[in-house]
Amino acid sequence: MSTDESTSLVPNGARKSYVDRDGVASRKFHDTRHGQENIEEHQEEGGFLKPLIFGGLDGILTSFAIVAGAAGGQLSVPVVLVLGFSNILADALAMGVGEFLSSKAENEWILSERKRESWEMETYPEGEIQVWIYGWPMPFISARRTVHFVRSSSLTVHT
Repeated sequence: MSTDESTSLVPNGARKSYVDRDGVASRKFHDTRHGQENIEEHQEEGGFLKPLIFGGLDGILTSFAIVAGAAGGQLSVPVVLVLGFSNILADALAMGVGEFLSSKAENEWILSERKRESWEMETYPEGEIQVWIYGWPMPFISARRTVHFVRSSSLTVHT
């Protein structure tokens, strides 16, 4: 089976084409999937990568500092272990709650901005189109294409 055929049949052929740097296979994948919903599958696991690394580093450093301080203060081994494990538990809880609350706040902000933009588009579409044309640094898109894109896009908000 050729690369073109195998890539077009693979559910995540776009990613395989990218990894293999095979432009022909990428074109074949997209051409065979044209008009279908969700033509490309994107990784979703990476969303936890940043908080996992940040939380892990924070947990390691603070736990080391607490254990080192307790050991330096010549506390008994059981006390040092209790301090270390309780710090790990508290860090995990704090990071989890912090990540949840910050993500929730960011999502609420994004939705409020989208609602505002949708309202502006409904209220004064020509003014909003001008913002898209002149306010965004998109030199690779012509004003005519921007107007066509904005007018053909659905900017309604579903809550």
